[in-house]
Amino acid sequence: MEKYDVLVVGAGPGGSAAARKCRDGGLKTLLIDKQKLPRRKACSGIIANKSQNYVLENFGPIPESAYGKPYHSRGMAFYFPSVGTIFTDCNCFQPYVWRNKFDHFLAKASGADLEDETLFVGLKEKGEEIEVTLERKKNKVQLMVKYLIGADGANSHVIRSFAPEVYDGMTWASAIQKYYEGRIDADNRYLYWFLVRGMGPFPWLNLKDDQIIIGCAYPVGQKSNKFEALIDFLKKNFGLSIKSEIATEGCMANTMTPLNRFFPGRGRVLMVGDAMGLMHQGGEGISCALASGGHAGAAVTEAIRQGTDAFSLYKKSVRPEMVTSLDQFNPLRMKATVASDTKGQPGLFHAHSLGDELKALRDALVFVKSEFQIKGMIGSILKNSARRFFLGGYHIPAVDK
Repeated sequence: MEKYDVLVVGAGPGGSAAARKCRDGGLKTLLIDKQKLPRRKACSGIIANKSQNYVLENFGPIPESAYGKPYHSRGMAFYFPSVGTIFTDCNCFQPYVWRNKFDHFLAKASGADLEDETLFVGLKEKGEEIEVTLERKKNKVQLMVKYLIGADGANSHVIRSFAPEVYDGMTWASAIQKYYEGRIDADNRYLYWFLVRGMGPFPWLNLKDDQIIIGCAYPVGQKSNKFEALIDFLKKNFGLSIKSEIATEGCMANTMTPLNRFFPGRGRVLMVGDAMGLMHQGGEGISCALASGGHAGAAVTEAIRQGTDAFSLYKKSVRPEMVTSLDQFNPLRMKATVASDTKGQPGLFHAHSLGDELKALRDALVFVKSEFQIKGMIGSILKNSARRFFLGGYHIPAVDK
């Protein structure tokens, strides 16, 4: 039976960061992904300041082949029905990448043994080791590891295999993103968010390498015509004309962050990135995936070296990432905790009249009330925000006693 110090499940940014820290610590590490690499990923591909710094320090420069054009995003464009599009610039450089090339670069640069088309099947905890079952190209194999790091996405198979109760009562969102050849009246330097009813809580648009990238996310169980409604809206309001469809991507998203239901793991299994519930507002997850993956890898390395408990170390080191994610759903803290520099950025409505600002705020309230129909979310956000404001910090059940 094969033996490794660490198995990392999922070769995205979080998994690669964890694998890199383990390899830097001299641990025998296996990094697996269920898909054939390089693989596509539903994502705008905007790399925030925090992520750029982490990658440069731990993996080296992002290869030129991974970049898309335009080379950087200037910020966000918010569309309000009563006011139109309002642009907000970030005071920083945020490059565009193609996630298949970016993620593959990280996975290879991790230094771990890398296997694609390898499915995690299940685990059995056996004292100070874990017996893991994998499926390699349809063949079942077992291996023994000291620690397992789960970085396999928001709908984690690792969690479902050993802690399925984590997902009890969870509200899920489905995301779809399509790539088109055609034309549209939009600025390719901005990621657009349309605060319009009927298209889900996050309908978005950006352009990269002359491809029109359109996506939306909506709670599972709602009517599934959200994407069609978004396409119709863009044709009517932004002159969208589609010549051909290039590709389609999709994924599931959990609601663990706004509900403060993080799951950093248990025992010898550590979870990172959106698999543990880390996500920033607007769907930015690369920065917190890299950070949490690094913390997990460092905790495992120290635990094996010193004979201590990795999970205890990890809970302490990853807690600030949970705080930052909660801040991203806190109206009083959001701007101060984004993953890119916003110092010197003027207010969203600085160039607009008070009347336009009031109209836009009304649109936003109507949009939130209509589209954020997720059980317990608004109450949880308000409770967390109030505790942060009045008591100076959050109570995070996953790590606080």
